[in-house]
Amino acid sequence: MKKYLFILIAIAIPLGVFCQGKIDIEKEKAAIIALIEEETASYYASDFDRWAATQVQDETNTLMGAWNTGFSYNIGWDSISAGMKPNIIEKRETMKEVKSNYKIKIYNGSAWVIFENEVFSKTGESVNKFIATVFLEKKDNKWKSVYRNRIEVSTYYSPNAPEGFPNVPVSDRYLNMVGQINIFIINSINYAKSIGKTVEDIANFTGDQFKTSWNKAYGYNGFVNGVKYNWVSFAPEGKFKVLEQDDNHFKFSVNGVFPYLKNNSPLYNVTYDEYLTFLKIVHGKIAEYMGAEYTQKVEKEQITVTIIKK
Repeated sequence: MKKYLFILIAIAIPLGVFCQGKIDIEKEKAAIIALIEEETASYYASDFDRWAATQVQDETNTLMGAWNTGFSYNIGWDSISAGMKPNIIEKRETMKEVKSNYKIKIYNGSAWVIFENEVFSKTGESVNKFIATVFLEKKDNKWKSVYRNRIEVSTYYSPNAPEGFPNVPVSDRYLNMVGQINIFIINSINYAKSIGKTVEDIANFTGDQFKTSWNKAYGYNGFVNGVKYNWVSFAPEGKFKVLEQDDNHFKFSVNGVFPYLKNNSPLYNVTYDEYLTFLKIVHGKIAEYMGAEYTQKVEKEQITVTIIKK
């Protein structure tokens, strides 16, 4: 009797699976793409609840990223939501994102997706490219993201290659140096916040420490040249443009500064605005020491700096 019961159960299991019916692949692909688009739309709408509804909210949810100077790894909904919520609810300029070259494979209750994503500013300029890999699970008949990995393609190649030539890799050694400086800044701000201090506190402290390493004998012109070098260094793949210049003032713009942080803020509990505030205060401290006045503003897609001789 037990033998016959075992046989019946063995037959019933695959029969039950078979009776679930054939998966409508095209219908499921459309639903998955809609879910990915909704994730992006809710982000630009600064609607955390909408964004959270696209996610599997348990300890298996994983968020990863890689760029030319490092990587990020975050696991568990509690940790991911705590890091993403301040970033999502912060108002931002809506940019156009174009997703293409979808590769989707669907299973019974799960799926994986690979796609390319390009971000454009309001003026139509391409400002970022990444390749995403997403794993999804079907919960209550709705697709949810449980794993996402972004490879920041833009950080590995120079957008300023000569016409007719493919994009060429930027010097790894140089980019690693810039990355190490940025990580130093991010880590310093993060540590200050962890002990109840502000970005202004750590920036003022750092500026007071660093300003004495500048040679006062070089005066205003020396400070201008030093600031130009600093900003070109912080944006090795960006564009530096002189706007105004005479004997008493110098004004320039720069874009492409730490694009990964700008597009993925916050990083290690540090926002892009806090990073720029740090640079503004440190340069201001050095300017005062060198006999100059320093102002820094974020205008449209670029940072504008003005230096005035005292």
